[in-house]
Amino acid sequence: MATYETAVDKFIEVKGTKYAYRLFGTSSGIPLVFNIHFRGTMDHWDPDFINPLAATRPILLVDNSGIGRSGGTVPQSYKDWAQNIVSVIEALGITQVDVLGFSMGGFVAQLIALNNPNLVRKLVLAGTGPSEGPGVVKGAPEHVGMLSTASNEEENHQGFLKTFYTLSDKKQAIGEKWWKRMTSARKDRSDYLGPEGTQNQIAAVLKWLGGEFREDGSYDRLGELTLPVFIANGSNDVLVPTENSYVMFTKMVNAEAHLHIFPDSGHGFLNEYASTYSTMVIDFLDGKW
Repeated sequence: MATYETAVDKFIEVKGTKYAYRLFGTSSGIPLVFNIHFRGTMDHWDPDFINPLAATRPILLVDNSGIGRSGGTVPQSYKDWAQNIVSVIEALGITQVDVLGFSMGGFVAQLIALNNPNLVRKLVLAGTGPSEGPGVVKGAPEHVGMLSTASNEEENHQGFLKTFYTLSDKKQAIGEKWWKRMTSARKDRSDYLGPEGTQNQIAAVLKWLGGEFREDGSYDRLGELTLPVFIANGSNDVLVPTENSYVMFTKMVNAEAHLHIFPDSGHGFLNEYASTYSTMVIDFLDGKW
């Protein structure tokens, strides 16, 4: 069985755009589709989180258009971002999926589920929140700015450690271990998204959180969800404030929604608590709770 470290890059052309993807893990079962954070590619997941999941089901990673190894341009809205992922899923002949979204990828995951209710069986949302609406709390601009302006490996290193983990010596040391795992998992690792693509992603963020394009968001539509949903976050998320996880949870009035907050942790809780969280996701997807 291929792992995150050994999974082979594959490519598929959809509507004139060449997409890179990896499909690995078990040979049977409902695939779990991963959606990555701001500026990330297929190469920016933690193997300690993803490999336990791959041991129980197929895993599908996709570089969206303009990201990593994929061609085309970076979408400037999460509606388009979500549709690209769905188009790849359909082109691969997959008829049902579970969907996981982390951070910005959680924005995408919400729209995949909302716009394709017959495709998505279960939804996992990590360190994310709804689009603009009453009760939604915006993160401090300097934190996103630290990530968006990083232009080399050391700036990325420091930016992600300081925004994904709380600033105590203990937590920063845990973050360093994650960084080493993540950056050494694959020898062919692609870089974070560059300046031009990052600006397109920022445009999508501004639409999501600005309210001007509210009809393309999730806030007013979360009551449409009727599937099982597992929401989790760290207790002190400075990028997508933890309060937004609760807002999202309370808006899902027709879904079977679960909410879990990990103690003394931030945006990178899924890496810090990789073993515990992956087990919880497996149990959720397998219908054990």
